[in-house]
Amino acid sequence: MDCYKKILLIFILIAQVAPAQTEAERLEAEIINIQRGIVSKLTGHEPIKGKKILTSRASNGERKAAADFLFNSLKEAGLKAERQTYNVTNKSKQEFNGANIFAEIPSTNGSDEYVVICAHYDTVENSPGAVHNATGVAIAFFVAKKIAQLEERNRNFIIVFFDHWKNNMIGTRWFNKKLNEERKKIHSMHRSDYMGWDNDEDRAIELLASNISLESLYRIESPVPIYKRTVATPESRFFSNFGYETVTLTAELKNADNSPFVRQSEDKFSTVNFKYLASTTDIVYKVMKALAKGD
Repeated sequence: MDCYKKILLIFILIAQVAPAQTEAERLEAEIINIQRGIVSKLTGHEPIKGKKILTSRASNGERKAAADFLFNSLKEAGLKAERQTYNVTNKSKQEFNGANIFAEIPSTNGSDEYVVICAHYDTVENSPGAVHNATGVAIAFFVAKKIAQLEERNRNFIIVFFDHWKNNMIGTRWFNKKLNEERKKIHSMHRSDYMGWDNDEDRAIELLASNISLESLYRIESPVPIYKRTVATPESRFFSNFGYETVTLTAELKNADNSPFVRQSEDKFSTVNFKYLASTTDIVYKVMKALAKGD
């Protein structure tokens, strides 16, 4: 047997004994690949467009660049991306210009009920905002992309990236005003924040749900520990004021297993645990699939 035949035989034997990739491993790899692209560009780890590198998503220019990137990313995912622009002046005569980026994913059965998947995309000054909150954006993006590919959806979905979280949640308030004016029938709103740090590697998450059925749905779909959050976030209180059922997901804040770099200059791409982020994303995706079925 010549040398080339021996090499070919070796490759065939390796292929036969190598373990096949499981569906779970394939999905994890898909999630990580997509989310690394989102987080790397939002945090300045890679150029967001051309040679432009973001330092933080706080200034008008950098927030606009982030908004443009998210708008185009939704379009590339096959969704009908839209902007909700606003110009708001507060009581102190400060003017805020911003844009929420969103897309509706219609039901396939004519339902009038909506599930909202959301995250804010801005940051505090001088912070790349990886864990807070590029990772939340990455969760919402991946889940919406996959939900749009389902052949059957018995509910409508909306994905929305809020602007101006750090300024009294102006973007969130403006979008909720839109939902209220359009009299959208909201089933529930699901948001993620502070996700991407898992020092003890147990992949645990913390959850605050406004009703037991939503909490139970996440627990059913989760193979990892879920700790019940006891303190409401400003966003969850705000959603509740509109009468919306809500879910907030975070890292394991209860046991202090959260990034020590949040709102700091070191909240970088390199600190994100993408396997942990993928694990949480998979849970959210399974919950959204259940809601799409009408559960």
